[in-house]
Amino acid sequence: MPRRPWSVRTQGGDIISEGGDYVGFGRTRAPLDYFFAVFPQVLLSLMTSLTSAKLIGRGLASTLPGEILKVLGVLILATRFEFGSRADLWATEPRSKQMPVPAFNARTGMPRLRFDALWSALTFSKQPTGGPAADDPSGERFRWALVNDFISSINAHREAHVTPGDTICVDESILKWYGLGGHWISVGLPMYVAIDRKPENGREIQNAACGRSGIILHLHLVTTAADKHANLSAAETQLFLGTTVLQRLVGPWAGTDRIVRADSYFASVEAALSLQASGLRLIGVVKTAHRRFPMAPLAARHLSARGDWVSMVHPSPSGPPELIAVLRADRDRRYFVASAGSTSAGAPCERLRWRHLDGGAERVAVSMTQPEVTEIYYSCCAQIDRHNRCRQDDLRLEHKLGTHDWSQRVNLSFLGVCIVDAWMLHLGARGPAASLKQATFYEDLASGLIDNTFDSTGWRPRTAQAATDATVAPAYGVGLHLTPTT
Repeated sequence: MPRRPWSVRTQGGDIISEGGDYVGFGRTRAPLDYFFAVFPQVLLSLMTSLTSAKLIGRGLASTLPGEILKVLGVLILATRFEFGSRADLWATEPRSKQMPVPAFNARTGMPRLRFDALWSALTFSKQPTGGPAADDPSGERFRWALVNDFISSINAHREAHVTPGDTICVDESILKWYGLGGHWISVGLPMYVAIDRKPENGREIQNAACGRSGIILHLHLVTTAADKHANLSAAETQLFLGTTVLQRLVGPWAGTDRIVRADSYFASVEAALSLQASGLRLIGVVKTAHRRFPMAPLAARHLSARGDWVSMVHPSPSGPPELIAVLRADRDRRYFVASAGSTSAGAPCERLRWRHLDGGAERVAVSMTQPEVTEIYYSCCAQIDRHNRCRQDDLRLEHKLGTHDWSQRVNLSFLGVCIVDAWMLHLGARGPAASLKQATFYEDLASGLIDNTFDSTGWRPRTAQAATDATVAPAYGVGLHLTPTT
């Protein structure tokens, strides 16, 4: 499979590519630069206008884009502290002499009253006036309007600015929410999801990510069954729902001959043929959507050891294989459908496992054979899971900041997606030279957002003259950011 590098085009026109982050002698990009490269500019303008309208309606001063960015920085900085309520972050005396005092007024230059006003008025999407439409009796579409602009702006930004590598990973994510909601009630989150195998309950989204960098490429909301069927075309009603969603997720990259890796929700023979017709290839795991897949003939085959595999080929009229069906023995038997790769032996799969030896228990490297098809699949299948862990376990915006507003929670989760994308961009661009750890990256990003000079400079293309200009004085903050003890 030919290697195709990924790249991201910044607002200023620079290209950040895989393993290539050179910006000139003696210069380097800060975490804030990576954040601006993945955060949609149009959304910042929309947030500023909508939030200002709410503030003015309450008799308060309007806001500016720089102050909105500062609030986002304060939110990220808050995740680095342990606190009971948000008011504790503005305390000037520590609860214990062993703990650092947050003192956010001094650290960020933002008074608590101003932050509370901005937090309560912070709006990411525009909801239509006048209530639900006549054809929306449950009000589901009306409620989804509180988050739709954030999703559409991310999708439009990724389509315009991100060039993925040779593989695209498709999977689902859960955004934490334990408040009101469900399809049975017209208040709260319109579609509440609780799945036993998922670590959290709440909002489910289906997404696509670059198989090499891990940057999210496209987001798709999972809505109620009634809303799904209402938005299907006549042709889409004849397809598996997973095939329809898959086409929407990877549609912007049709005709590029990239390989799409999909789990069992999306993968089927129908999905492989559909993507093949649109100029994409598929490798996925088949479980329940096995129509036209040779499940029974493969299941009857005997595999003697883990790592063994058998395959069946569906030839195309011109001769080369059109589709490949593979059964591989691992801990369980797994079935794959593929329109890319081959069944020739790939690189062995190595895993570290505990084994009891004569000298005691030790971790040993266990090697198993695998075909090229599964090698390609496993090389990128965990990218979205990795992204979810970074957002939920390392950034922790959803866990640290409490709210009773479901739309605020979902929008903060989407903000977390952009922040983790900035980390993935930094990690992929710097490669082995990346010196920042993930926690340090978030702290430096919070500092850059709090002390931003956006209202003085705005979005500017990087030029030789700009590099020699005098440094603009910070517009916000006092420059005091202490790293908390963890």
